[in-house]
Amino acid sequence: MSAFLDTILAFPTAIFTIVLGVVMTYWLFVIAGAVGIDLFDGDITLESGGKALGGAIEGGGKALSGAIEGGGKALGGAIEGGGKALSGAIEGGGKALGGAKALGAHDSDFDVDGGGVLAAMGFAGIPITVSVSFVAFIAWLLSVVSAQPLHEALGGMMPSWLLSSGLGLACFAAGTVTAGFAVRPLRPVFVTRRAPGRDALMGRVCTISSGSVTAKTGHATFEDGGAGVILNVVCAKPNELKRGQPALILAYDAERRVYEVEPVDWLLPEEMEQLQDPARAAALARVKARG
Repeated sequence: MSAFLDTILAFPTAIFTIVLGVVMTYWLFVIAGAVGIDLFDGDITLESGGKALGGAIEGGGKALSGAIEGGGKALGGAIEGGGKALSGAIEGGGKALGGAKALGAHDSDFDVDGGGVLAAMGFAGIPITVSVSFVAFIAWLLSVVSAQPLHEALGGMMPSWLLSSGLGLACFAAGTVTAGFAVRPLRPVFVTRRAPGRDALMGRVCTISSGSVTAKTGHATFEDGGAGVILNVVCAKPNELKRGQPALILAYDAERRVYEVEPVDWLLPEEMEQLQDPARAAALARVKARG
C-alpha cells in the first residue's frame, strides 16, 4: 500500500492524482444530485475553462510541492516546475480551442464541436466534463504504470526532473489521444433535442394524461421524438376528454400558461385530413381558436 501511495504522490503522477481527485469529487456531487453534468454550460467559453483547469492544476502542483518541500526542496521545486509546465500546456490548449470555437464552433453544452484539432480527435459533441474525466484517468493510469520502469531504465542517463517532466507531458498527450477514441461511442448519449416552440405546437395532436380536462385544469403529453413534452391544457367547452385520448392544440394562453385544446373527434373529416400537413394544421387551429 505504501508503495502505491509513493507512486501516485511522486512527480509527475501526483499532478494527475490531484486532477483525478477533483474529477472524482465532481462526479460524486453529480451522483448526489448537487450539480448537473452540464455544470460548465452557458456563457462559459472553452478558453476560460482551459484557464480554470490550468489554474487548478497549477495551484495543486504548487500546494503539493510545498508539502514535499519540507522533506526535500529539490524534489519540491521539480514538482512545482512540472505542475506549471503541464498546467501551461492545458491552458494553451484551452485557449487554442476557445479561438477555434469563436470562429464558428457550436456553443451548446460546453462541447468540443466544429472542425478543430480536438474535434477531429473524437471529442466533438462530448461535454467537457466527460472529456476531462477520461483524459485525467487515462493519463494518471499511464503515469502510474510507466513511471517506475522508465526511471529504472533511463534514470542514470538524464536528470530525474527532466525525465519526469517529459513523462508527464507524454502521458498527458497519450491520454488525450486515447480518450478521444474512448469517448466516441458515447456521443449519441449526449445528443440534445430542443423542445418544439409554442407556435410549432399549434394544430398538433397531443395525448391527454390527466383524468379529465376542464376550463381550469388538465394535462397532456406531446411526443417530440425524445422524452416527450408535458403540457398544461384546458378546454373551455364541455367535453369528455380523459387519459389516453387525442386532443387538438388550438392556442396558447400566456397569462395562464396553458394550451387550449379540444377533442379530435370534434373535427370534420376534411379537417382531419389537414392534420397531416403542419402548416394547414396550424391554420386550422387558428380558425377554430377564433371560432
